[in-house]
Parts: sequence; C-alpha cells; structure tokens
Amino acid sequence: MNKITRLAMVGIASVGLMATMNSGASAAPEIKVGPAAAQEWGGGWSDVRDVSIREKPSTTARKVGTLKKGKIVKCWVAGCSGTHNGGAYKCSSSSPTEKDWHEVRWNGKKAWAASRCLEWGRVE
Repeated sequence: MNKITRLAMVGIASVGLMATMNSGASAAPEIKVGPAAAQEWGGGWSDVRDVSIREKPSTTARKVGTLKKGKIVKCWVAGCSGTHNGGAYKCSSSSPTEKDWHEVRWNGKKAWAASRCLEWGRVE
C-alpha cells in the first residue's frame, strides 16, 4: 500500500469518526486505553528510511531497536494521540530540526520514535 493510499484511508476513517462523534448518539463509544489499545488504534511507518527506536525521547538515549523501512510500529496509547517534546533530531540532512516524539510499543515495552520521521495513522 503506497503512502497516498494510506493517507486517504486515514482521512476517510477520520471523517467517519467525526460523523459518529457528531451524530448526537446518546451513548459514548467505548474507547480502550493502555497497552492493549496500542494494537488496535494505530502506529507509525516509513516507506523512506529505517528509523531508530529509543529508550527515551532523545537521540542521546539508548537505542533499543530499528524500525525497518516499510514496517509498522504500534503506538503505546490509543489513537497515537499526542506527541512529547524531547531531544532535537533531523530525519535527514536536509530536513528541519524537530523535537516531537511518539510513545511506541517495542518488544512489549514503552519506547520512543521521532514523530516527524514516520507517518502516523490507523493500522491493522
């Protein structure tokens, strides 16, 4: 699945979610949180390069693994919600310096991935 198709799928899912939230339904949908929800709600991937997975949100933190190009890492929290300010990084030599990091699930433990180096969205 190419990047444009993935982005289109995320956009369609977002529209459906917004329509559901605005439908006036009396019962709120059940949203799971915690490690189990990480497998259901989303993840990150890169079709461009391998991305380091770190113990903490910093390039100086211990590297715990590498997300290989084309593979998916699951988010730690439902919906891959929010980013955390951490250490500065660049995704490539020509990209701007960034500081946003996502919490991810790596080998059953919480780890960190540079947010701007991956695409984020719902994955199965």
